Amino acid sequence: MMKTLYRFIPVGLRERAAFVLRAGYYPQFKNPVTYNQKVNYRKLNWKNSLFVTCSDKVAVKEYVAEIIGKEYIIESVFVGDTITPEQAKQLLEVYGPLVIKANHNSGPVQFLDPADNDERIHHICRNINQQLLENYGKIKQEPWYSHIKPKVLVERKLRMADGSDPYDYKFHVFNGRDGKKQTVILQMDYDRHGMLHRSFFNESLEWLPFSWKQPCLKTSAVCPAGYDRMLEIAKLLALPFSHARVDLYNVDGAIYFGEITFAHASGRGRFSSIIYDKWMGKLWELDPAV
Repeated sequence: MMKTLYRFIPVGLRERAAFVLRAGYYPQFKNPVTYNQKVNYRKLNWKNSLFVTCSDKVAVKEYVAEIIGKEYIIESVFVGDTITPEQAKQLLEVYGPLVIKANHNSGPVQFLDPADNDERIHHICRNINQQLLENYGKIKQEPWYSHIKPKVLVERKLRMADGSDPYDYKFHVFNGRDGKKQTVILQMDYDRHGMLHRSFFNESLEWLPFSWKQPCLKTSAVCPAGYDRMLEIAKLLALPFSHARVDLYNVDGAIYFGEITFAHASGRGRFSSIIYDKWMGKLWELDPAV
């Protein structure tokens, strides 16, 4: 009921209220200074048609493959308008552990394992099919998502050689005014399915002393095999935008593309200090709308 009433509030007032509650200060969206403010400016004024293509988890694979090669793309084992429990069971038999997601939103992503019982399989299929009915772009006020035709996407779950989940490297890339300089802030999320914590590093993997939404517990990062190539890919994929977050996986040295995001935390992520919100906003030199 609260969500229904919330959606009747005028968008401008609603977005500002949500911003104050989550980011922790009153925003200025017309003349943005901080990182969070610039994300919201982008949400209100976006004008880069590639936002649609690159936010579509199905379409973006072809787009990215043309730029960096098919070897970096996670294979899609199923794409459809809906998914049934019977289809999910057949995919589990053939491919093993699966990742199931809707292509037109930012989650929640679901995971299936061959050991899962019928009740869990039915629940996950219902959840994903329900997501397809939602206008995520309108709910989050990230309009480019509303231009994506909803589909179900199923991928084989990536695993390290020891059976663990690979790290998700989130590269926040900012393009400079001179057309050449690119600044990268690396976000690392740890223990995603337990006690989530988050650390930030520069591209040389030097720790940056702030937190963002989640607590920071780690102050060092191990340089993975192929890290230089990961940096190259992130910077290349971010070139058409003033700023983008490019997510990559590293599976024992093999690099895989994850996603490109244009409104991290929907522009409401609370920094440990507004100083760092302003600092990242200063890195974002070009028009946030593109």
